[in-house]
Amino acid sequence: MSKKVFISYSHKDESYKDALDEHLSMLKRNNIIEAWHDRKIVPGQDWSKEISENLEQSELILFLISPSFLGSEYCFNVEMKRAIEMHKEGRTQLIPIVIRPCDWALEGLSGLQAVPKDAKPITTWQNSDEAWLDAINGIKRNLASFKPPMSTTSTEAKNKHIQVSEAMLEWMEDTEVVLTHRKVSEIKLSDIYISPDLETEELAESKGSTDRLYSSSDIVFAKPKRYLIYGEEQQGKTSLLKQAFKQFLKSGNIPIYLEAKDINRSDITKSLTAALKIQYVELGLEQFLAMPNKVLLIDDLDGIGLNTKYRAIFLDSVNAVFTKVVMSSHLSFSYIAPEIQELNDYEKHELLGLGHIKRAEIVEKWVSLGNEESIDERTLYDQCDESKARLDTIIRRNIVPPKPIYILMLLQMFEAYAQQNLELSSHGHCYQQLIYQAFDNAKIPKDEIDKYLNVLSELSWVLHKNGGAINQHQLEAFFREYEKTYLPVDGLKVINKLKSNSILTEKDFKVQFKYPYLFYFFTAKKIADSFSTNSDVQEEVSKLIANLHREDYANILVFVTHHTKEAWVLQEIQKALSLLFSDQQPATLSKGQLAFMDEFIAQIPELVMEKRVISDERRKHNKRLDDIDNGDIDTEGTEGTEGTECTNDVPANINKAFKGMEISGQIIRNRHATLTRDTMFGLASNGAFTGLRFLNFFIHLSETAKLEVIKYIEQKLKAQPKLSNEEVQDYAKNVFLLMTYGVIKDVIRKIASSIGSKEAKEIYASIQKNDQSPALLLLNQAIELHFNRNLEI
Repeated sequence: MSKKVFISYSHKDESYKDALDEHLSMLKRNNIIEAWHDRKIVPGQDWSKEISENLEQSELILFLISPSFLGSEYCFNVEMKRAIEMHKEGRTQLIPIVIRPCDWALEGLSGLQAVPKDAKPITTWQNSDEAWLDAINGIKRNLASFKPPMSTTSTEAKNKHIQVSEAMLEWMEDTEVVLTHRKVSEIKLSDIYISPDLETEELAESKGSTDRLYSSSDIVFAKPKRYLIYGEEQQGKTSLLKQAFKQFLKSGNIPIYLEAKDINRSDITKSLTAALKIQYVELGLEQFLAMPNKVLLIDDLDGIGLNTKYRAIFLDSVNAVFTKVVMSSHLSFSYIAPEIQELNDYEKHELLGLGHIKRAEIVEKWVSLGNEESIDERTLYDQCDESKARLDTIIRRNIVPPKPIYILMLLQMFEAYAQQNLELSSHGHCYQQLIYQAFDNAKIPKDEIDKYLNVLSELSWVLHKNGGAINQHQLEAFFREYEKTYLPVDGLKVINKLKSNSILTEKDFKVQFKYPYLFYFFTAKKIADSFSTNSDVQEEVSKLIANLHREDYANILVFVTHHTKEAWVLQEIQKALSLLFSDQQPATLSKGQLAFMDEFIAQIPELVMEKRVISDERRKHNKRLDDIDNGDIDTEGTEGTEGTECTNDVPANINKAFKGMEISGQIIRNRHATLTRDTMFGLASNGAFTGLRFLNFFIHLSETAKLEVIKYIEQKLKAQPKLSNEEVQDYAKNVFLLMTYGVIKDVIRKIASSIGSKEAKEIYASIQKNDQSPALLLLNQAIELHFNRNLEI
């Protein structure tokens, strides 16, 4: 792995910096070093932040010593001061390169071995190339001998006794999916990470409306407090938490990371103890809990392995122990979270896809990989513009969503296949190309590719039946069974080849896929190939459909639609959709159907005048917890039981509805040219009416909006007790209306983005024609706006 080199110099010595850059070319070309200086800062970036971050990440710091350098306030008092601290801590090696005669024997520098030989300034040599060659040889000797501590991070400047484990350092840089680039041997997360934007809605009381606010996701570590970040799958939630972990360390905080699916005890100390052993070197629970600068990161809260009662206990413990928390969850959890009192104090945001500005940033990072110093600005921007234009074409056609992983896979495809047919770039094709490129990178002969694909397909099925991972004994048994059906293969060679290129990995002595979506891809391939002839596979598909709310099951079904065009897939999915919220009528949003809103608004004056209602609500909540404790209410799942349904049916059915709509939409978008009109109509109408049945359920039966109004009245009366009842009533009415209409808007938008397609415009028009309700009119307009950028009024 190349070592990060930071070059510190005065801008008056720019020509010497360029000469050094030129003489470092062979070290860079051989991937021995990766050099950075401030000329790599892109216009618009925070230059001070960029310099600080790159300085902290460096393993070798080069000072170009001259009178101008010593006279520079920033070079001398900022960069040099911090570099000397890092050198004394053993985190980096510091080498002065004397370029012009000056009195540089200062405290902190005098004990350092300068180059060229005898610290003779570059400008005093008769042949400057000889001088630079001597300096480069000195640098190479230092590179060969210096080994920084593996478990060191910038947090040690403020927490010198704390060491992050090597495994955690690797995790922070792991992209999870294998990405290849022709100019770098390994792509780290920091090479391609850009900070996505967040969106939140805030009530603007003066206007009686909501303001949609946007901010950088950097806010979670720049202004630490309690955050809950919603996002779709593969939106970058885990990458954001990796970045937060790193940045919290840099600012002197001590973060701990938990995956919610592994939390199966309400006692938070159990989870923290296990995580500390993995993430830090000899940091005990008692020491960690005593730290005022501790931070908790929890990934995928919606997947927590606890039922309602014990989830509440766990979250109460989190809030009692931590003031700085960042949690992530699937977007569908946003419909449930407002009813979870323990999350009331959390600032909630939605993680957005990458818009034009963010796509431009990630494209620029990709194009400049490996040639940051040599590529000229005109070439860089020409290549960036070309790549972004191709990306925009695909995203505009809604072939793939603007999520970081798809953008990176497409950029990789553009690089590998200049003439790639964009029409084939569906979700499944992206992963298919990713696999072929991984095979190519592993130098797997073309005549052996089918063998590797077949092994992965059969292995994925065994892994699926065994919880996603198998031990060595089970792996040997797999190959014995494999050879009863197929020609023999060198199992050890195949597995090692796949592990060496990060398709497979080994964790806790068990083999599994490194990236879950490749696992889903191959499991789906096995299902598609075997469904018609294998009863075991047919039974498993029924299980997948019944548990469509599970992320792994839903994604396997998504990929099944990529691998096969057989009718059974469509029939099973439509059957499942028709059963969701089947006790509800589809929302029509007619005046009569929305009359319930007037009924609740009529109750608001009573809620304002009778404060006891607020305490009654609290009493009801506590009474329910008492009933759970006494066994009077079934919590559907027990603490500590993984793999069971840990919450009630509502969250599961919401996820099922969302997943079912998404699968229907993907089939329509990917196969619109070969599906019959009737089939497309069935898929689209089933998806639409499933979403509208959920909407009807939510706006009529959910207590979310009502509880929010009650909470708002309480807060308003506490903050401004002199307000008249009429003023509080007006505010409360606005809150209720905005929340209810906000839910309607969000659900309609979700249905549209899930089931919509640019090519199937007339199918949606037919659905609206058959049922001319305001809801379907809104839905059709939302599809037009989302896919065709057109609004017919």
